[in-house]
Amino acid sequence: MRPARMVMVWVSLLAFCGIAQAATSVRVTGEVGHPGVQVLGSSQRLVDATTAAQVNPGAYMLGALWSQQALMLPQRRLQAGLLYELGAVRDQALRGGNTTLATLSGNLRDGLQAMPVTGRRIVHTLDPAALAASDADNFPVDDGDALVYPARPATVRVVGAVAKPCEVPHVALKAPRDYVAACPTLMADRDLLYAIQPDGQVFELGIALWNRDAPISLAPGAIVYVPLDKRVIQGAVDAQFNRDMADFLATQPLDNAGVPP
Repeated sequence: MRPARMVMVWVSLLAFCGIAQAATSVRVTGEVGHPGVQVLGSSQRLVDATTAAQVNPGAYMLGALWSQQALMLPQRRLQAGLLYELGAVRDQALRGGNTTLATLSGNLRDGLQAMPVTGRRIVHTLDPAALAASDADNFPVDDGDALVYPARPATVRVVGAVAKPCEVPHVALKAPRDYVAACPTLMADRDLLYAIQPDGQVFELGIALWNRDAPISLAPGAIVYVPLDKRVIQGAVDAQFNRDMADFLATQPLDNAGVPP
């Protein structure tokens, strides 16, 4: 092959590789006009994926979820650590004859094990209109990312140190502790609650007379995590256990559809 022709072939190959590397595939599901994998060209940002999928204006933007492969492993490790600690709580409770705590921790462990590892990245907004207006919020996306835009829910979930997880109708301006009052608790911390908004933001709230915080308003689809009483789980878990549980719950979608396994 002549040197000039060889150079042209190499230039063509390099150009082809550059095009291939520039293409980014992002899966967008839920309340969108064109669900599925969106192949993006040279522009590879959140708004490009939402524009290609045509997110419905009626989608529940506050509950939208951005999943990234790079976050899967640390979240899987967090889940594994929590599963181990709940197993230790159960074993300790059985040795001490506390069957109520043993059953509760076993049920929490089963529920946690069934939750997907989503790779959720918590951001300020995933509203396409806001992304288009703000470069600071319009992050670059990576190949293999996923976006989920759910429908608006009508309830708030109460989980954790409760007889069983329950869903309570959402009421505007209702305080988190008032949602908990509708669900019988077991072995619950009397001082704290964790409020998890549908965008993944986590708030630790004091609820006792000595540490009571001002109530916050929960959005539809929020989760209230009732922490286990640190006194009854002491020795089986570390001091961050309840906060870690709340942080993992914050990665969960409103709707599992479309979230990578």
